[in-house]
Amino acid sequence: MEDFATTMTRIAQARIRRFERAAKRHYDEMERESRRANTVTSKIFYSKPKSWSFRKDFNPFIVRSRADVYAHGIGQSLKNKTYTVGAPYIFDVTKPQGGSRRITSFGIPDEALSKRTYRSLMSKNMGALSGRSYAYRADINVFDAITYISSEWRDHPRLFVAEYDLKDYFGSVDHRYLFRQMEMLNLRMTPRERLIVEAFLQAPNTGLSNGFPQGTSISLFLSGIALSPLDRSLERLNVGFARFSDDILLWGADYAAVRAGVDMLFEWSNESGVGISKSKSRGLQILSPAGGIGGSEIRDVDSVEFLSHKISLRSVGLASRPEQQIRRRSSVLIYANLLRHPLAKTQDLRRLANGVDRDYITLLSQLRRLLYGGLSEHQVIRFSRSGYVPITHLTGFVARHPVVTEEDNWRDLDKWLRRQIWLALRRRASLLRKDGYAGSCIPWGVPVHMLSKQSYRSKRTSFLLNMTVPSATRMARVVRRATGLHGTRVTERPRGIY
Repeated sequence: MEDFATTMTRIAQARIRRFERAAKRHYDEMERESRRANTVTSKIFYSKPKSWSFRKDFNPFIVRSRADVYAHGIGQSLKNKTYTVGAPYIFDVTKPQGGSRRITSFGIPDEALSKRTYRSLMSKNMGALSGRSYAYRADINVFDAITYISSEWRDHPRLFVAEYDLKDYFGSVDHRYLFRQMEMLNLRMTPRERLIVEAFLQAPNTGLSNGFPQGTSISLFLSGIALSPLDRSLERLNVGFARFSDDILLWGADYAAVRAGVDMLFEWSNESGVGISKSKSRGLQILSPAGGIGGSEIRDVDSVEFLSHKISLRSVGLASRPEQQIRRRSSVLIYANLLRHPLAKTQDLRRLANGVDRDYITLLSQLRRLLYGGLSEHQVIRFSRSGYVPITHLTGFVARHPVVTEEDNWRDLDKWLRRQIWLALRRRASLLRKDGYAGSCIPWGVPVHMLSKQSYRSKRTSFLLNMTVPSATRMARVVRRATGLHGTRVTERPRGIY
């Protein structure tokens, strides 16, 4: 394992790179905005995160230059058993469903120690965790959970399914219960690791009398340990289940067994001090093919949403939330590139020089980045037609859903995207012609179905410019082929610090 100072330096460098990438994206958008407008646009400075000025050990530039000093100081405090965690920077993150989640961000030296301890404890105690717990692990991931559920459900004509979400899980686990489970599981843990765990549980200014601070690596290990008794009880009951952190899904063909599993969940809730979220828990239901069985006193559904996927007995599709997010993000890009300045009468008509709409080309580039990640249109077309996709890290929205089997999800998204672009182009042409632009412009006036077949040869460079609207369906074929050859690891996000 790398030394402590190196771990600290890596975290600092990762935060610096993340800030620089965000600043570059901000700068690029400001530049694009200035090119679209025929007026002088004020450029907004991209500020550094507020936490960097909270304390010196939060500033990655300072920590990177003084990593050896911080490492020596923490090493001495651990040796003397006097180590304490510095007060964290606390902020709230708005939840998509409403409300907020409190995040505690620790200084880089403390987080480096937390990360090293997390890795050590996970590597030594993997056997204490259930194989159906899919959160925060290096050996299995979200896609393995969806694949397992889909394969288990495929041969059943109907199932009893129970969906439950824990309420404020990270902030409400009773510490006495947590330490009791650590003893009962007979975890492999050194006295120094025990000291570090206790130090993070007692971190100052978090306002927590129970639970563990959400925002540090070591909490991820503790969250798995606290739920291990429930996992083991469900395994002995012989019901199907999958769990990702505080999202729990139970199923079985026998109503009594699933009902007993739900009772075990509520017993664990009472013992651990963690409540059940009534607003996000759909409870016990009957899962049957589309159309349902009708006449049941238990709610009848044809699919269940779990980990951003909609899972039915025969297929896996996109859940409603990620589908709404991609449509909302696409709409923002379409408006920013095609309609904002024509509506404000500030459009720079030089963007239409030589009869080509440059803002439309910019829009296509941004949509490709959104859907394809780092792949170009040429690469996506080539890989979708070939029988081999090289080992590469696939990114973008489609690659984040590699186990989706419902082709209609992608086709509907493509159809919606082409329609929205076509409507925006028609409105754009009307607005700019009212402002005096009299010429024709590619691709104005093109039928909606022809937006997928546009190209233009540059008069300046003679290069053939692909003006095809990006296709989620085409990228899905590439993702499916890549994961079939190399597994879902090629689509997994690189593991961050937390």
